[in-house]
Amino acid sequence: MIISSPEDLRHGPLTINLDDADQDRIASLASAKNSTPHYLMKAAIFEYLRKEEARQSFIAAAESSFAQYKETGLHITLDEFDSWADQIQQDPSTLLPACHE
Repeated sequence: MIISSPEDLRHGPLTINLDDADQDRIASLASAKNSTPHYLMKAAIFEYLRKEEARQSFIAAAESSFAQYKETGLHITLDEFDSWADQIQQDPSTLLPACHE
């Protein structure tokens, strides 16, 4: 499938080429779930988008944090983080330790 630009996706149906075996698997699952193949494929795409957007957000936050660390040298140690993670399970209002050099 070749798409010349993201705008092409907004102006009509999207075609996905699947082999017969994959189409049969989707149809079988849809039948078992009392659903339609279209619904399952749409749900799978939305779930993929949610996961990938969360992943991209995590990567951006990590890159930003690393850039800030390189500028300031401020950080917390793994032991401090582990301790905080243990404490927050007991008391969700536990504050993250202050950053230091």
